[in-house]
Amino acid sequence: MHFIRFLKVPTTTSKPSSNIITISTLITISTDLSEAFYNGNATLRATLRADSQSRQLLASKTVNWTPGLRNIPIQFTFTASKDTASDGIVCISATENRADDMRTLFAGPSESRILSAWSTPFNILQNGSKAEALVERKLQLSAGKMVRIWEETREDIARHIWPGGLAMTSYLSTLPTPPTGHLQSLTPLLQTRSINVLELGAGCGLAGIVLHTLLPSSKVTITDLPITTEITSKNLTSNSSENGDNNISYHPLDWAAPLPEWCASSTYDLILVADCTYNTASIPYLVGVLDELCRLSPGVVILLAHKVRHDSEEMFFEMVAEKGIVKKESVVFEMAGDRVDLYTMGR
Repeated sequence: MHFIRFLKVPTTTSKPSSNIITISTLITISTDLSEAFYNGNATLRATLRADSQSRQLLASKTVNWTPGLRNIPIQFTFTASKDTASDGIVCISATENRADDMRTLFAGPSESRILSAWSTPFNILQNGSKAEALVERKLQLSAGKMVRIWEETREDIARHIWPGGLAMTSYLSTLPTPPTGHLQSLTPLLQTRSINVLELGAGCGLAGIVLHTLLPSSKVTITDLPITTEITSKNLTSNSSENGDNNISYHPLDWAAPLPEWCASSTYDLILVADCTYNTASIPYLVGVLDELCRLSPGVVILLAHKVRHDSEEMFFEMVAEKGIVKKESVVFEMAGDRVDLYTMGR
C-alpha cells in the first residue's frame, strides 16, 4: 500500500503585471511510515482545478513514476483571466490501481495500490501563496457514501493515515459480504440501529468517522493524545452535516492517566483499535485502558486492526491475555503488500 504525499506543497509563482501563472509542487509515493518508496511503474494524472462550484479545470498533465525514483516535480502553467477563481486545488492520482475505493482495497500481496492526494485550497493568483502542509484523502465507502480525511504531510506519524485504519474501513465498507470472510461476533452489533463506540489511538479519526458514516445512529467517541486534536477536529468538521452532528465527538485521552469521568461513566458496545501496537513502550498503558474498559463494559467487543511491524509487538497479546482479554475471531486482510490482521477480542 502506497501513499502520494506532498514533499513541497503546491506554491504559486507569478510575475508582476503578468497573467501567466505557474504552480509547482514536489511529490513522492511511499509506504505508510515513508520507509520505502514505490518501486514500480505508475502513470500519474495531475490536475489543477478552481476551488469553486464549477471546479473549472485550469491545467492538467500526466507524469510517469519509474522504479528507483524518490520524488518527482510537477509544474502547471496557465493563463489567468478576469474570470479565473482566486483559489485552486491540486490533485495527484494514479491512473490505474487507485486505492480510493474502500470496497476494492482487498488485493493480493503482489498487487499495487496507490492512494490519491488533494491539496488544501490556496490562492493560485497570488505570488508566493502556498497550500497548507496537509493532504486530503477522499475515500469511497458502500452505498454511495464517502469520507474526506485530512492528514499531515510532515513526519509526525500521529497525524497520518495508517494501513490498519484503512483495512478496518475496507472491512466495514464491504459488509455484509467482506472478501476476507466474517467476524461473526460483529454481526449482531452492526445490525443494531444504535451502539456506543469508542476509538482508541484514533490519529486522524478514520475508523470512527467511517463507522459513524455507515451507521449514523451510532454514538462514536474518537480519542487520542492532545497532539491530534487539531487534525481530528478538522476531519469531524469535514464529514459533518450543515447542522452538525451530536452523535460523534472527539476527546483527548492519555492511556497513562486515569480514565476521565466522561469515559469511566459510559458503557461501550464496541472499541476500535487500529495500528496502536507498533510502539511497545505504550503497550502496557493500552492494555491497562482495555482492562479497565472491559471491567466497566462487560461483554464489550474489541475490534483490533494489527499490522505486524516487529516481533516485540506480540507482548500486547500476551499482556491482554493475562487480563483475560483474548482473541475471539480473526481474518487476514491483504492490502497490496500490506498484511493486516483483524481480530475481535474480549473477555
